[in-house]
Amino acid sequence: MEKERCLRELALPLLGKWSIFIVLTLSEEEMYFAQLEREIGMISRKMLSQTLNDLIEIHIVYKKGESSTGQKTYYGLTPLGKSLLPHVYGLKNWMIANEEFLRKK
Repeated sequence: MEKERCLRELALPLLGKWSIFIVLTLSEEEMYFAQLEREIGMISRKMLSQTLNDLIEIHIVYKKGESSTGQKTYYGLTPLGKSLLPHVYGLKNWMIANEEFLRKK
């Protein structure tokens, strides 16, 4: 049971409502905050910022630059984040293949 608790703690930042979408959006290139906001859509600035910070904390996303200097702040996937992509794509493909069953009520 203790191992499951530890795994749950590790998984929480990855299982947030927007985490997977952010990882998928950053899979091709790094982006600055406003680009991410536009690409994802329907996410508040506060939630995007919070989720990015959570993903930075667990080394899935990196942040380059500082907004306080007036330069754009870029976000991208770390090597650990890139190693997550095959699993995210697998889940995405599974959901697409099972969409009709998942949508049934």
